[in-house]
Amino acid sequence: MEIDRRSFLAALGAAIAGKARPQRASAATAEPLYVSACLDADNKAAVAVFSLDGSLRFTTALPERGHDTSIRPLSADLIVFARRPGDWAAVIDRRTGSVLQVITAPPGRHFYGHGVFSADGTLLYATENLIATGEGVLGVYDAAAAYRRIGEMPSFGTGPHDIAFLPNRQHMVVANGGIRTNPQTGREILNQDQMDPSLVVVDPATGKALMKIELGAGLRGLSIRHLAVSSGGETVFGCQYTGEASDMPMLVGTMKPDGTTRFLGMPEDDLDAFRNYVGSVSLDAAERIVAATSPIGNTVGFWDLESGRFLGRRRMSDVCGVAPAPADGVFLVTSGNSGIRMAPVVDTALRRLGGTDLDRWVWDNHVRLLSPSARPRGA
Repeated sequence: MEIDRRSFLAALGAAIAGKARPQRASAATAEPLYVSACLDADNKAAVAVFSLDGSLRFTTALPERGHDTSIRPLSADLIVFARRPGDWAAVIDRRTGSVLQVITAPPGRHFYGHGVFSADGTLLYATENLIATGEGVLGVYDAAAAYRRIGEMPSFGTGPHDIAFLPNRQHMVVANGGIRTNPQTGREILNQDQMDPSLVVVDPATGKALMKIELGAGLRGLSIRHLAVSSGGETVFGCQYTGEASDMPMLVGTMKPDGTTRFLGMPEDDLDAFRNYVGSVSLDAAERIVAATSPIGNTVGFWDLESGRFLGRRRMSDVCGVAPAPADGVFLVTSGNSGIRMAPVVDTALRRLGGTDLDRWVWDNHVRLLSPSARPRGA
C-alpha cells in the first residue's frame, strides 16, 4: 500500500523523547552514536539512535518496519528506508528524532531498502525496482529541493540491493542481487533459473557502467546483497544463496579497485553454520578485519582483509546488524532477540551494553555508526 505524507504522519504519532543528554559536541569529543530500525518493547516499528553506554538518544515511531538508513553529509537528515519491497522512506532529524519529510517511490517503482548520498549531500541515490520489467534502477532525489525525484539511471542488473560510494566519491558500486520480485508476491523469487547477480561500478554523472563483475553460471543462485567499502577502495560483499542447501558456496568476497574478485574462505563446519545466508557485512575501525553476520545461522564470522584468513566466529541468536566499534578489532552487533553486544575478534565472549531497554527490543537488519565527521556543522 502506498503511503503518502499525511497517512504516514498519522501512523507515526509524536516522536518519543529518549533518555538523551544534549547532542551538541565537537567532532573530536563526540561519543559514538549508532542508528538502527527496530521493534520497541511494545512491538511497534521504530528507528532508534543510541550510544555505547546503552542509553537512547531518541526513538521515532514508523508505520512499518524499516530496513537500512542513510546519513546525509553536512546535514541533520537521516533517511530510513522501508523494508523491501517498500515504497516509502522517512527523512528524520537525527538530533531530535523529528520527522521532516516522507519520500515515496513513484508509481511502478519500489525501494529495495538502501540508498547513498553524494559527497556534498545534495543528491540521494536509492536502489529501486521497475516492477513491470524487473529492471533495476537507481532513483535520483534532490535533497536540496525537498527530495524531489529528478531522474533515474539503470543499475545494470536485476534486484539492486545495497549501494555505496567508492573512496573517490565520484563512482558508486551497486550490489545487484539478481533476484526479480513483485510487491504483489512479496519476496517470492520470480526468476530462480535466470538469476544474474553482479557488482557494477557506476558513474552517476553519466549514468554509465564503468565495470561489471558477474559471478558466472555456476554461481547464478548466489545473490549479492550487502557491501562495505574500505578507504583503499576494496569492496567487501556478502551473499545469500538460493540454490540447494547442500551446495554451500563461499558467501563473503572482496573486489579490488581493478575488478579483481576473490572469495574469503573458511572451514566447512564454519561455512555450514552460516546456512547459506549473510545478513550484513562491515569493516572494523582500522579496516583490517571483515565481519559478516548470519541471522539464520545465529553466527558472526571474522576474516583478515589483507590475507583473507578466517579468524573464527561467535554465536549470537538472530544476529544481523554489524558496525565498527571505536576500538580496532571490535564490532557492534545487533539481534532480533538477543539485544546489542560488543564483539571483540580476539575474545570469545560478547559484551553486553548497558541499558536494559535495548535488550528487550527486536533490532532489524542493519545498524550504522553515526560518524562525527558526518555531523551537521555546529552540531
